[in-house]
Amino acid sequence: MSNIQLTRYMSEMHNSGKKYPIVMEFHQIDCFAINMKFFKLLGICIRNYPFRFYNVYSIMLIFTFIIFYDLLCTINLFYLPVQLDLIIEELVFYFMELAAISKVLTFVFFRDKLAKILDALEDPMFQASNGKEQKIIDGAKRFNKRYWKIVATVSLTSHATHILSPIVERLFLSVPLQLPTCRYSFLSENTIQQFIYPLYLYQTLGMHCHLWFNANIDSFFLGLMILIIAQLQILDLRLRTATDVKKNDDIGQANTSEARANYSLTQLNKCIVHFDEVGKFCSLVEDTFSMTLFMQFSMSSCILCVVLFRFTLPAPFEYYIFLGTYMSVMISFIFVPCWFGTRVMELSVLLCSSVYECDWTAMPKKFKSNLQLFVERAKRPLTITGGKMFMLSLTTFTSIMNSSYSFFTLLRNVQTHD
Repeated sequence: MSNIQLTRYMSEMHNSGKKYPIVMEFHQIDCFAINMKFFKLLGICIRNYPFRFYNVYSIMLIFTFIIFYDLLCTINLFYLPVQLDLIIEELVFYFMELAAISKVLTFVFFRDKLAKILDALEDPMFQASNGKEQKIIDGAKRFNKRYWKIVATVSLTSHATHILSPIVERLFLSVPLQLPTCRYSFLSENTIQQFIYPLYLYQTLGMHCHLWFNANIDSFFLGLMILIIAQLQILDLRLRTATDVKKNDDIGQANTSEARANYSLTQLNKCIVHFDEVGKFCSLVEDTFSMTLFMQFSMSSCILCVVLFRFTLPAPFEYYIFLGTYMSVMISFIFVPCWFGTRVMELSVLLCSSVYECDWTAMPKKFKSNLQLFVERAKRPLTITGGKMFMLSLTTFTSIMNSSYSFFTLLRNVQTHD
């Protein structure tokens, strides 16, 4: 099956609501295989529902461990004593829960856009045409898989430390067991102690669901950015060799100056179309994840602030370990997308110089005219923004870290005066 037939077949299957056959061959989205498995388990499968009543399963799981879970945490805030240390401790998890809601709702309400993103990655325009280009795509896919493993390992370590330590202390040191994420201050102390184990289990499962939602959705989004970078690297390679004709078969006729010029013009036009498709893909990704990025970065800034403040308060040693790993994950969730957002901007602008690496001086006027149009377009870098307010860039990362530290110092001043 050719790439064109494959893409048409995928589109027809998606429009008809049918499942892909097991023999379907994918070129890029197979690097998201582990993400797709977790999406099905978490009730946010993009397509190919695994069983008949999957929608019911999805609604029940999301309502039980996301909406109802976060609703209880919200109610709890209104019943907390007016003590800064207690409020800060509750907010450590609450901000991340709000960010997780936005991610889940993105996958619930924008499934069609997510399906279009996956289809676009299998478009013939985005596939490798030689060994060098295939190596670039394979490297991007390996990075995506490796990054998922790193995020999952760090997240599970933090989760296990926070959940298992109180249980161990309860069993061996007879220390009273406290709920792991939320005090449920709207319940009496007697009620909490009476149902401490069911409540502890519920919060553990809810925290675990939030962990996998965050890890898989964040790594999925980052994977899309990595594949965008791979496309820009492929485009860079094609622009540098737009005028190279190694074999007569490339032009289908005698290797004359006119034939070489026509071939080179065709290759340049393909690169222009390719760049335009990459820009459309960036816009599609931005439209899908814009509000999610806004919530993620806003809540991460608040989380860093409250975690820094929580470090200044007394706590058991294992809780400091949890805070350290938790803050490390939060910083990585901000820094890594900003880093690769900067890479997207840099690589898209560098295409302006890449096109001049080819033998453009020997080409006719039409080739040079198209080249000039491409350069003018490429001067505007490709970007991905969050909430139509900020770009994913290292400048944004620096601003978020500065604002987090500013809020932290403000809270410290308030604590000192109190």
